[in-house]
Amino acid sequence: MTNPNAPSPQRSSKPSHRVRLVLILLGVVLIVLAALGILKRVHARHVLSEDTDRNAIPTVSTLTPQAAPENQFMTLPGTVKSWQDAQIYARTTGYVKKWYVDIGARVKRGQRLADLDTPDVDNELLQGQAQMRTDEANEKLAKVTADRYETLVKQGLVAVQLGDQYVAQLNADIATVEADRANVAKLQNMEDFKYINAPFDGVITHRNLDVGALVDAGSTGSDLFVIADTTKLRVYIDVPESYANSVRIGTPVTVTLSSYGTKPFTGTVARTADALDSSTRTLRTEIDVDNAGQALVPGVYADVKLALSTATHNFIVPANTLLFRSEGLRIALVDAQQRVHLQPITLGRDFGNTIEVTEGLDSDMHIILNPSDSLYEGEQVDVARHGK
Repeated sequence: MTNPNAPSPQRSSKPSHRVRLVLILLGVVLIVLAALGILKRVHARHVLSEDTDRNAIPTVSTLTPQAAPENQFMTLPGTVKSWQDAQIYARTTGYVKKWYVDIGARVKRGQRLADLDTPDVDNELLQGQAQMRTDEANEKLAKVTADRYETLVKQGLVAVQLGDQYVAQLNADIATVEADRANVAKLQNMEDFKYINAPFDGVITHRNLDVGALVDAGSTGSDLFVIADTTKLRVYIDVPESYANSVRIGTPVTVTLSSYGTKPFTGTVARTADALDSSTRTLRTEIDVDNAGQALVPGVYADVKLALSTATHNFIVPANTLLFRSEGLRIALVDAQQRVHLQPITLGRDFGNTIEVTEGLDSDMHIILNPSDSLYEGEQVDVARHGK
C-alpha cells in the first residue's frame, strides 16, 4: 500500500532547484563582494603609494635674484679732523715771560701768542755784533794798507810779493766780516724767536706753558701751543676693497653727526690713497667739508653716506635663502631637472631682511626660498607653482 502522505517526486525536485539557485546567487554575490573588496584595497594601496611618493619629494618655492642697483649708497664711519693743525715749539731756549691766549681762543696769522725771556741769546747777539764791528775795523785798515802797497808796487818801490800779501790779508778780513754778518743774522733770528706768533688763522686747542717755565729749543720737549684751522674739515673713511674701484674724486657725500644732533652736512671726495691698506684691505678716502659756521669740531666720529657705482653685477636676495654649512655659506638652487644644487656665494652688505651677494649668482638662477637644513646636493624637489 502506498502512503498517501508521502510527497510526490515533482514536488520535492522544485525546492531542491530553488536552493541551488539561491546558493549560486549567494556565491556570486560573495565573489562580487570579495572582488570589490580586493579592488578597493588595491586602489587604496595605490593611492597610499602615490601619496607616499609625493610626500617623499619636498615641495619648494623659488625666486630669481634681484639685480642690485648700479648706484648704491653706503654709510661708513668716519673721523673728522681739522684742515690743518700745528704743534708750536720754542725755537730758542728761555723762560716764559708772558702768554696772551688760552685754549679756545681764535687767533689770526702772525698774532702774538707768548713772549720768552732769552738772556743767553741776548748776550750772544751782543757779543756777535761787537765781534763784527771789530772785524769791520780790521777790514777797513787792511783796505787802506793794501791800497798803499798797490801804489808802491806800481812805482817799483816794494816787491810785488809784499803787495800781494796785503791784498790777501784784505780778502781774508772781508770773508771774516761776511761770516760775522751771517752769525749776527742767525743770532738775530734766535732773538726774534722769543716772540711766539700764530702760523695761520685758527683756534688754540692746547696750551702747555706757564709764566717762568723753562722751555728748550726744538721739538724734544713738550709743545707750547697746538693750533688748528677748522674753517674747513677733513673727514677720513676706509672704503672696503670690493667698493674701492667705485670711489670717484668729486663724488658728493653727506656727513652726519648723530651725537651733536645737527643737520647733515654736504662734502665731496677730495682724494684717495690710491692704494689699499694691507692690514685692513681698505682704501683711505678723504672728504672735504666746509665748516665756515664752526658747527663741526675735529676729533668726532661721523657717519658718511656716499653713492658708489659698482662695476660688478651684484644681486639682492632675501636673508632666509642662506644656508650655513660646515663647508661655508651656501644658497640652494634648483636646476632644469628640479634637482638641488648648493651654490657657494660671497656676501656684500647686510640690509637686514635682504642680503647683497657679490659672487656666485646669476640672473637666471632659481633660488629656493626658506630652504630646509636637510637639503642635500642633487636631491629631487618639486617646485610649487605660483598661486597654489
